[in-house]
Amino acid sequence: MAPSGGAAIHRPEPRPGAGVLSCPVVFPEAGNDIGRRLSTGGSVDGLLLIELAGQLNLWVPNEAEGEAHWQHEEIFNLGCYDDIRLPENALVFDVGANVGLFSLFVRSRYPKAEIHAFEPMPEVAKALRKNAELHDLADFHVTQCALGAHREEDVEFTYYPAIPGNSTRYPEDKELQIAVLSRDYPPDEVAHDHTGRPVRATVERLSSFLAAGRTVDLLKVDVEGAELDVLRGIDDEHWGLVQQTILEVQDLDNQLKDVVGMLESRGMTTRVQPSPLIPPDIRTYMVSGTRAAG
Repeated sequence: MAPSGGAAIHRPEPRPGAGVLSCPVVFPEAGNDIGRRLSTGGSVDGLLLIELAGQLNLWVPNEAEGEAHWQHEEIFNLGCYDDIRLPENALVFDVGANVGLFSLFVRSRYPKAEIHAFEPMPEVAKALRKNAELHDLADFHVTQCALGAHREEDVEFTYYPAIPGNSTRYPEDKELQIAVLSRDYPPDEVAHDHTGRPVRATVERLSSFLAAGRTVDLLKVDVEGAELDVLRGIDDEHWGLVQQTILEVQDLDNQLKDVVGMLESRGMTTRVQPSPLIPPDIRTYMVSGTRAAG
C-alpha cells in the first residue's frame, strides 16, 4: 500500500538483536526492509507508522516495531489462523487485540465481518484506533479494557514497551519465557524487552458485551495468562451463543488442561497445536474450539 499523505519511505538498518522475543526468526526475503519505516517526521504522539513486508501499513507504539513484524509473519504468512471459517457477516470478538493485526487478517478474508476489539493498554489501544482509521474499518469497535471473571477497577498490569503484546496482569508468568530466551539470545536484550512498567486498567466481563440471541461466530483470546479469566466471564446462558473459539495458551499450572476442559464442558470440540515461532520450551499452544452446527 502507498503511504498516506505522500509520506516518504526510508529504510533504517535494524538494531542487531532487536526484539529477541518479538522477532526470533530472520526474514531473508526482507533484507534491509525488515526495519522499513514510513517517515512521518518521526514519532507521532508516541506512535510510528511502519510498513510490514511491503504489504501493510500499521501504526505501532514507538518501541514495538520488531514485535509487529513478528506478529505479521505469524498471522499472515505462517497460517496461525488459517483454519478459521466464518460466515460472510460474522460477528467476531478479538480479546487482546494489540494493534489490530488479527482483526485486519479477519477483514482481509471476511470484509463484512463486524469486529469488537478489546485492548487494555492505553498506548496500544491508541495504535489500534489509528489502524482502524488508517484502513477505514467500518463495523469495527474498540473498547479499552481487559476482560476477566469479575468486573474490577484500577487493576495493575505490566506493560512492556518493546513487546506490548506480552503485557500482562500476571508478570510472574514471564519467568519461563525469559529463562528460555536467555539461553539463545543475549540476556541483556532479553531483559530489555521484558522491562515493564505498571499500568492500571479496568476489567469487565465478556457477558456484559453479549446480546441475547446474537451469535458470536468467533471468540479469539490472546491475553497472556488470563485466558481462563476471560472464559469465566461468560455466563452460562451466553455460552451457547459462542460458535468458535481460538486461544493462545501457555501451559503453566495446568492452564492448557483447564482451558480445554472448560471448552469441552461447554459443548465444544477442541484441537491443540503448538504456537508457531515460539520456542517449544516456552510451552505455548493454539487451542481451537468449535461447536457442532445445529
